[in-house]
Amino acid sequence: MGRTKATGIFAAGSAGYVAQVFAKLGGRTAIVGRIGNDNIGKIVLDGFRRCHVSTRYLVVDKTKNTQVSTVVQYNNGNKVSINNEILSLDPRLMDFSFVGSTKMLHVGGYLLFPEIWGKNMQRWLRLANRQNVLTSLDPQMSATGQWSSAFRGIFNLLDILFLDEAEAVRIARKKRVIDAAEALLKSGVATVVVKMGSKGCMIGGNGPLRSIKALKTKTVSTIGAGDAFDAAFVYGTLKNWSLEKAAKFANVVAAMSTTQLGCMTAIPRAAEAERIVETYYA
Repeated sequence: MGRTKATGIFAAGSAGYVAQVFAKLGGRTAIVGRIGNDNIGKIVLDGFRRCHVSTRYLVVDKTKNTQVSTVVQYNNGNKVSINNEILSLDPRLMDFSFVGSTKMLHVGGYLLFPEIWGKNMQRWLRLANRQNVLTSLDPQMSATGQWSSAFRGIFNLLDILFLDEAEAVRIARKKRVIDAAEALLKSGVATVVVKMGSKGCMIGGNGPLRSIKALKTKTVSTIGAGDAFDAAFVYGTLKNWSLEKAAKFANVVAAMSTTQLGCMTAIPRAAEAERIVETYYA
């Protein structure tokens, strides 16, 4: 038996964290997904709306319960997660009419939803490509044990692929992270971003692979930090920043997200994060 230092209930999920952080930075965003028509679903809706995330395209299913993840983070930084049933993303229920009016389509937690792998994802990414909408994707850890097969036919449709070190080597089937990043770029992804926690990140796209050091902070919780990074990098990309500036900005936002419980709680406005970038990376 032990005692907890702090607890909290948050509207979460990979895409959910990205949407909320992006909105808190000052961007406009909407969430696409599926929740249940229950009390947890109401908490999720309220959380998104308080962060000014549009829920217009969020399917509320009266026959299902909303997914709940209980995440415990230990003092040494290790985490354990317990989940109930993950609601599938039935392509027939998803409304993608918004694509033509947006600038970026981000897919969060891709490997958790086998029903959207392959032709469904190809169709959505091609729709975005045809309408000059940028695309990004974060796989998360595989729930099925499959890694590379989920990406057949989609690498060359992605503008940005976000990964952590473990995801990179498993998806690319390489032993070293740098080799994995290079292989993924050769596979057709325009920009590969490998998130490396306290070591910062590695970016590859137009030019050689580059490593960007992390911002050092006093960490309270790392839950959602990778998603905060994604949101900030997307924000910088839509501002037409260089890869290096976007990566530095994302490092800062991700680090700040760890200073309070709840990934989106400590997120600053973009201007404040930019000032920290200019000082820290001077």
